[in-house]
Amino acid sequence: MREIQDGREKAIVPLAAIMAERKHLKDQLAETEVPYGRAYAAAEAAGWSAEELVRLGVEAPARRPKGRPRKHAPTTKTTVPGPSSGGEESNADASVQSG
Repeated sequence: MREIQDGREKAIVPLAAIMAERKHLKDQLAETEVPYGRAYAAAEAAGWSAEELVRLGVEAPARRPKGRPRKHAPTTKTTVPGPSSGGEESNADASVQSG
């Protein structure tokens, strides 16, 4: 049994190292997204077409959704009710919890 566990431990060491390297590289790649998008937009603004850029091996950057970010709809209730003093709501809560 110990031999099996030793083999498992030896096999995981290189995998863990590669996983750490992959995470590091993914983080580095993520850091280039914004400047890459700006450089791509600047190339298009300078007159390069998307087709020309593709022929040069340039990939289009990930596009953000158009428009403003959505906000949550405003609630119609402007006040937050306080705790009840044992009225109907408390009885309803108790019956839900007990049954």
